[in-house]
Amino acid sequence: MRTLTEPLHEAPEYQKLLEVLAQPGAKALADGCVASQKLHLADSLSKEPALAPFARFRLLVTYSDKRVREIRDEYLFYDRNAVIFPAKDLIFYQADLRGRELEKERIRCLRRLMEGRPTTVVTTFAALMTPQVPLSVLKSSVLLLEKKQNFSLDELAKKLVRLGYEKNFQVEEPGQFAVRGDIVDIFDLTEENPYRIEFFDEEVDSIRSFDLESQRSIEQLEMVKIYPATELILSDARLSDGIGRIREEEKKTEEALRKQGHTEAAHRLAQEIGDLCEEALEYREFSGLEGYIHYFYPQTDSFLEMFPEEKTMIFLDEPVHLREEADAVELEFHESMVSRSEKGYVLPGQMQLVSSAERIASGMGRYRCLGLTELASGNSFFLPECIVSMHARSVAAYNKSFDTLVADLKKYKLQKYRMVIISASRTRAKRLAGDLTAHGLTTFYSENPDRVLEDGEIMTYYGNIAHGFEYPQIRFIVIAETDIFGTARKTKKKKHRYEGESIRDFAE
Repeated sequence: MRTLTEPLHEAPEYQKLLEVLAQPGAKALADGCVASQKLHLADSLSKEPALAPFARFRLLVTYSDKRVREIRDEYLFYDRNAVIFPAKDLIFYQADLRGRELEKERIRCLRRLMEGRPTTVVTTFAALMTPQVPLSVLKSSVLLLEKKQNFSLDELAKKLVRLGYEKNFQVEEPGQFAVRGDIVDIFDLTEENPYRIEFFDEEVDSIRSFDLESQRSIEQLEMVKIYPATELILSDARLSDGIGRIREEEKKTEEALRKQGHTEAAHRLAQEIGDLCEEALEYREFSGLEGYIHYFYPQTDSFLEMFPEEKTMIFLDEPVHLREEADAVELEFHESMVSRSEKGYVLPGQMQLVSSAERIASGMGRYRCLGLTELASGNSFFLPECIVSMHARSVAAYNKSFDTLVADLKKYKLQKYRMVIISASRTRAKRLAGDLTAHGLTTFYSENPDRVLEDGEIMTYYGNIAHGFEYPQIRFIVIAETDIFGTARKTKKKKHRYEGESIRDFAE
């Protein structure tokens, strides 16, 4: 996307970042960054020929779940395959009111890592602090089904259950499978449509994807891969060993609580663990086991460790806020778990469920990292070797004042700025180019992302970013449609008026 990246090469600060980040394990901080410009800078750097081999995977770490989704939604403009890795509730694993939506997003992200495909992942620092089943375990659990393959239906059903799939009379949503005679329907948690596998005796006779509503076939396939529908993969042996460790610690803890006179807590713990083990062993219900991961996997990874060091670049959104988030997570988790342990709700071993911020920060030392911040400040959490000031500015809102926009663009043109206006609709981008031209500003619409702008040129482009930004030192500005007209509302279409002048409706 040279239209947006080429001007940056004129900035000495940008060239400095290129030089520093080319070194293994480099740490740099770019201050003077604002809103959407952070993503522009991150994407530009990661696609530079000198850095692209080290940025096959881009990990954007921010400080809140809301910010994760904002960044991902906007980063889709730069990378249509950008995904999010939501943090789990570290205290109440089963309290997700959105069903399997978070699990689906996490598994989809893990699938891209298993496949080794270039990707951009947006997550929180809290998500990095949670232990993970090693990626190698998930990868080895992927189920391959091919035509002419021999497979027992009973064995297939057992494997799907171990992979976290729910057996149902008919598949209705991702994460389910159904067996009807010689037909098995599987709705892979990471796919948009389910698969139908037909058997002849114990041989896979046909494989096809189908539409869930109409039940009509979509595509005939030679093979499919079924990815896990859970992150906690448990073989019979691993399940048995883990339950044994849980019961052993439960007995010791119960005895200690009774000696201390906490009979109610001891009884509660025995009841909680008894129910948990019964559900897991008798009913294969593993949803309550996430908080006991260390009993089943004594050796776990962090999410960070799933990224190859020499192929990953990390971008830290406001490092100071990240440290604040990490401290808050540790404090809340510790206080909650101490209280729950005293009351017999958790085992002592569950107290080690969260990795410390220092451990994660230390792990980042092996990767190329760039902090993105509006204002540099002291932070022992992230110690950069180099600090550069980008001197970026946000674009002021025009509040639907088309005349003000025209006046500003004329001023920028006199100063030989290169100007890009990004609209969320091709039709509106074309109309905007025409309206600006009619107001004395020669403007063109282009769908060529590599069109390098000349001094004083104005281009409209199709895409979606939240806010515009400006680099005054290199005379380059990007204006978002929302800067001009505000955030679109889902209401009936109306004609807009700009400072008394009526122009054509920008709604399609």
